[in-house]
Amino acid sequence: MSKPAWIFGLIVVAVLIAGLYRAKYGARDAAGDIAQIEAEIEAAQQRVLMLEAEVSHLSRREWIEEYARNELGMAPPRADQFIRPSDLDRRIGLPGAETRAETDLSAMTQDTPGTPPEARP
Repeated sequence: MSKPAWIFGLIVVAVLIAGLYRAKYGARDAAGDIAQIEAEIEAAQQRVLMLEAEVSHLSRREWIEEYARNELGMAPPRADQFIRPSDLDRRIGLPGAETRAETDLSAMTQDTPGTPPEARP
């Protein structure tokens, strides 16, 4: 065997050994990184479950009503707080609201063909 072929063979073997060494320790580092990422994923999944439980608790109607009463000073609406849209102009005091309300009322009370008397206002 010639000396240059033998040196070339030694260089190839040295490169292969170095590559194998790097691959082995690179795989260990990658496995460590993967384990760390999997732990972070597990922690994030636990956090998601906790937040979903909190959302379901806080979105309950009873809790919202209790919070609205205690923290915001709110109460269920009274009957006098409801108003028909046709009475809104008169309630907030827009000019000409009385004539519009009367016009709307007269238009609603006119007989329309095919309307039974029970359905009329």
